[in-house]
Amino acid sequence: MATQNNVLDFVPTHRSSKLLKAIRSIRYRNRPIKSIFTKLYFEPRRDQEMISGPGSDLVQTAVISREIPALINELGIQTMLDAPCGDFFWMQHVELNVKTYIGVDIVRELVERHTRNHANAHRRFMCRDITKDQLPCVDLIFSRDALVHLSHRDCLAALERFKASGSQYLLTTTFPNVRENEDILTGEWRPINFERAPFNLPPPLKLINEACTEDGGRYADKSLGLWKLADILNADGQ
Repeated sequence: MATQNNVLDFVPTHRSSKLLKAIRSIRYRNRPIKSIFTKLYFEPRRDQEMISGPGSDLVQTAVISREIPALINELGIQTMLDAPCGDFFWMQHVELNVKTYIGVDIVRELVERHTRNHANAHRRFMCRDITKDQLPCVDLIFSRDALVHLSHRDCLAALERFKASGSQYLLTTTFPNVRENEDILTGEWRPINFERAPFNLPPPLKLINEACTEDGGRYADKSLGLWKLADILNADGQ
């Protein structure tokens, strides 16, 4: 076990992408989604305040912390679903001005923690798998840095769940400069352009560039795209 940990620590440091991909494939293949995000993402960081990674710190979310409330006001949003809400680290500081905020996450311990620490008359949390479970009907579904961790199949399933909820708008992470979407195992990561196959969404109604500076500015096109869910086709073309 010690040898395995040393290897896993060595690989990210030396950025051997092929070896890292091989190790991740072993870790993620054939694991249920709940196990991936609970055992591999949450449990190693459960005692940290910020679990979701550097993309969710207050620097990388500074722009969207201003732009999301402005969009909510512009669209007249009253109810919002944060799917998934993750560690709720930066979102807790945002003045959303909605009547109802619902945060969902597949990690039950996170949901229980948020319920204890952050729930109130206008904010609640639920344990849900966004690829399988029924989701609440709201004015706006917000899904940042989530679908990028799902395989094409699971990502399409999540989009179907979003649409089946009867909600009006989807605001989600997209990378408009990506020319071809790479498929992955759920639990890995890659940038997605939702206007490209296999998603083929229409141009977004609005695009909010996040001013992302991660990895030396490599992902400067990282944005939140706004779509009407009625304009998104299900996998069966409906």
